[in-house]
Amino acid sequence: MMGSGDLNGAMKTDLRQRILAERRRRSREVREAASHALAEHLMRKLAVTSTGDLAAFLPLDTEPPLLAALEAAHRGGHRVWVPVVKSDRAMLWCQWRPGIALAAGSLPGLREPVGPRHDIEVFETIHLMVIPAVAVGADGVRLGFGGGYYDRFLERLAAAQPLPEMLACVFHDEILDPGSIPHESHDAVMTQALTERGIVALGGIEDHTPAPTRAE
Repeated sequence: MMGSGDLNGAMKTDLRQRILAERRRRSREVREAASHALAEHLMRKLAVTSTGDLAAFLPLDTEPPLLAALEAAHRGGHRVWVPVVKSDRAMLWCQWRPGIALAAGSLPGLREPVGPRHDIEVFETIHLMVIPAVAVGADGVRLGFGGGYYDRFLERLAAAQPLPEMLACVFHDEILDPGSIPHESHDAVMTQALTERGIVALGGIEDHTPAPTRAE
């Protein structure tokens, strides 16, 4: 008989596989529209957050197309930091800019900037963090890719200093009903999601970001 942890893990695996399969079926036109919309919504958020740095990620081909948003943030004067994964499943951070050389990362399909690696000290100037997710519940529970990289890093960061404002980056239809994603004690909980339709408040936290035009 499966324990609760095993059952939650199996449920997450099944949900993850189904959502990733849906991502692979999204058309190029839908992704192009989402790219422009994500850039618009992220820049609006940065305008009201601060002039601080941004922590984000370089998206895989099937993930929400965040690259145009990162380029816009760089042009707007924000330093952009993205994660690099170590062999021991820890994450460091490297500054990214358009045109920087990229090298294959330690995870399949992952590309990482070539340059100095930094630890949590860079978060002293990071005020906004965009976090990859397969899905997120309306209650804030994040479904990651199963490696636990962000869960471990955020726990370590929170022990050292206040966390920046965090947004899970998903397609809008990947915001699931409350309780759809099993919540385990180590799972990071989000209060907002960045989607192609705008920034969505999670877990009952109000967010008055203007409602965007549907991009699909």
